[in-house]
Amino acid sequence: MILFKNAKVILENSIEELMLLVDGGKIVKIAKETAPGEAEIIDCGGLYLSPGFIDLHVHGGGGISAMCKDAEKITGMCRAHALHGTTSILPTTLAAPVKQLLEVTEHIKKAAEICGCSNILGVHFEGPYLSPESRGAQSADNILSPLKDDPQPLLDCWDKVRIMGVAPEIEGAFELGEKLKAKGIVASVAHTKADYDTAISALDHGFSDVTHIYNACTSCFKRGIFRVAGVVEAALTDDRYTAQVIADLRHLPLGVLKLIYKCKGADKMYVITDGLEFSAAGLKEGEHCVQANGVEAIFEDGVMKVADRSCLAGSAATMDSLVRNMYKAVGAPLTDAVKTASLTPARVIGIDSHKGSIKEGADADLLIFDDDINIKRVMVMGRFIN
Repeated sequence: MILFKNAKVILENSIEELMLLVDGGKIVKIAKETAPGEAEIIDCGGLYLSPGFIDLHVHGGGGISAMCKDAEKITGMCRAHALHGTTSILPTTLAAPVKQLLEVTEHIKKAAEICGCSNILGVHFEGPYLSPESRGAQSADNILSPLKDDPQPLLDCWDKVRIMGVAPEIEGAFELGEKLKAKGIVASVAHTKADYDTAISALDHGFSDVTHIYNACTSCFKRGIFRVAGVVEAALTDDRYTAQVIADLRHLPLGVLKLIYKCKGADKMYVITDGLEFSAAGLKEGEHCVQANGVEAIFEDGVMKVADRSCLAGSAATMDSLVRNMYKAVGAPLTDAVKTASLTPARVIGIDSHKGSIKEGADADLLIFDDDINIKRVMVMGRFIN
């Protein structure tokens, strides 16, 4: 047993000075005072005790790609992010042929069985059923059609396929969205040229989430001489949508982050790193890299760019930095900043009964950090990893 004392405990809507007892990987008691018994005592020294962060969209970290087809290396990717507070992670694939994605998933499965540094929650397929015109840093050769390249093997390959990103305007997308919903998989509007009407219609065909809002999706554009609303406006104005947000202050400027938070609130927006293998890796400014899909990228201005600098290529962010930005820059209360990185993503994929919050009976995924969100200790399922 482990007893946390002298902690400012971050609950869903409040911060309270409480004691927390952990046993068997679970939070078993929360109280103002409790007898330590045989427990090891952790004095938090007045720092915050927070639920662990949950990253639902991350392609790699620590120099390792989720596409690497090596279970041991994938656990290394998870550890790199865990040291920045990510106690639960959803390895995210790049667009690729279905056969390759199935092979990658097998290695993620194996990593989930052996990983002791974070909870591997399953897999997130970002594509391959995307818009070629809005592919961003995705490889053009790997953008597929759900009519020509059957998605059913991906839907059936694991009961922990959690999210699939799909462009709703492509032929066959609405039928795919309905199949995803029927399987309990989140259908996320992703890498899309859809307009507002299509995005709203998608809600009736299984879609419920928007991938990295404002990035690789439409926002109030001109069609002829008239302006047309896009995916962004659908997401901001319809509460049936949740929104993934890369809150690194590079993919989105401060004013836009404030707008998203004002429109969606902490219950309908959640932060993601969209981290490449170069996130959580201590890159130096100007360093050139090659992604797992062969696309060359450069770390510049604190973000990954495609080498020709035509667009961004995923982030080098970590979850602690995103929570810090929501708290310190956006001005969200700390409870809300933490919620966007814990309880809300847990709710999106339906694991909030045991993940994403500090409550009795929940998994003991816990962080100790200071007011600047500097991570001091990380606990995963009742075990410290640092």
